[in-house]
Amino acid sequence: MRARTLAFALVASFAVTASAQDPSDAADAPLRTFNAAERSLLRPHLERGPALLAHFYDAHSDISSIVLAGLVDAPADTVAQVIADPAAYPRFMPAMDDVDITTREGRQTAYDWSWRLAVFRLSGQNVMTTYPGNARRGHRIDVRAIGGDLGQGRMVWRVHPEGENRSMVVLAIRLDMRGANYVADRLSSGGRSVFRSINTILGTVMLLGTEREAERRAGHVEQARRAAPLARPQYDMMALTRLIGQGDLVFLERNGDAIERVSVVARMGANRAQVRPMMTDPEQFGQSLVHGSRARIVERTDDHVDFDWEIPLPLVGVSGQMRLHPGDDVVHVEGRSGALRSGDWYYDSHSYEWGDTAIVGWARFDLRETARLVRNLVEEQPDIGHGLAMATQVMVVRSLRNQIHR
Repeated sequence: MRARTLAFALVASFAVTASAQDPSDAADAPLRTFNAAERSLLRPHLERGPALLAHFYDAHSDISSIVLAGLVDAPADTVAQVIADPAAYPRFMPAMDDVDITTREGRQTAYDWSWRLAVFRLSGQNVMTTYPGNARRGHRIDVRAIGGDLGQGRMVWRVHPEGENRSMVVLAIRLDMRGANYVADRLSSGGRSVFRSINTILGTVMLLGTEREAERRAGHVEQARRAAPLARPQYDMMALTRLIGQGDLVFLERNGDAIERVSVVARMGANRAQVRPMMTDPEQFGQSLVHGSRARIVERTDDHVDFDWEIPLPLVGVSGQMRLHPGDDVVHVEGRSGALRSGDWYYDSHSYEWGDTAIVGWARFDLRETARLVRNLVEEQPDIGHGLAMATQVMVVRSLRNQIHR
């Protein structure tokens, strides 16, 4: 039990205050995916990696849902076959080391699963329902989590054909760990951010594992390419307005197992005069890395500010020094020493004519430059690092937004 608690400490560092709600809401509340217009809008940005929309909270549940989308170079029928066969998951799903089919009845399959992560193991029970589909109109597969270490909730898979040999896969997920076990009860005091991060990591692992297996079955071989420089992504901000009104949008670009760029687009609900001071204040940025982090300015010059930062947690606590360059438009934060020492973060702002401001951020950082426990976990399972990188970008913009409105 102690090993589980220590391994979960990293995720718990992302916590915010939670409110009490019946965990069954996560299983019964509606799950939003992407409609046809949203898929069309996202499609060009999925060529080099998945996208994540972390929804804001709504009236149905105080655990927000996330939705992931990715392009897969395999026919829709092949992708659906991969998803609908949980018994095969351990062969291609990182960390999913055991699945036991307990019952099959019609289109429903009940199964027990276990997930191995570093020094601890998770387990649970799911029920999968497959709906009639085909290569023309696509497929839908629902999964209900009915118990175990990840609590209760739902996942909805949609597989949309993109021609004969390509598909867009969309995965919506909401899991509520409250009341699941001792560790979950401890984490519940940390709050909703914990669950969003775990949902993001789990969803990313499942999406990328499915992508690799479907492409393997389809005979697709990924081509290696030269790493691109870290440059500002180009987005149609007006076109994205409705989407980022639902939640924070993250794009992950991969080159093999390496993260080439992770970007975020988020509306702040405030004007530029309110947003800009938070973006250029190193103490605010340092405190926004994750919940509970601290920052202290150590040197200030005309063109940069150096600050020490720390996340004070037992065993997984990390610290380092960063440099913030408060440019007239783009704010650049670079790692200098300690954890995340080779990381680069850039943040720009976009002002809408009605007065609202959106932040566009792009970054490249190596999560192996953190605590030993995290480094070992990411080295063993790169997909977990990809999910954690996406979750981190959401945390930064949500923390900045909270401080702006505070």
